[in-house]
Amino acid sequence: MGTKERHLVASAIVTEMQRADRSVRWVSDRSGVDRAVLASKLEEREDFTMVDLANIAAALGVPVAALTPSAGSSLR
Repeated sequence: MGTKERHLVASAIVTEMQRADRSVRWVSDRSGVDRAVLASKLEEREDFTMVDLANIAAALGVPVAALTPSAGSSLR
């Protein structure tokens, strides 16, 4: 995952967390992603795995696609 993709994914997750009025702690508890690891990934220091994204999406009640850049997004 490149820097731009990492930013797009982290931003999408933060947007969905805000929309659902959920904290990092809440998402961590329900997704099984360690809180410190989740915070690091949201700060774009680490990549999200597909398992992370699936678990976070399930916790937030959104499809995984809502957290990932689409093929048509400006990744170039």
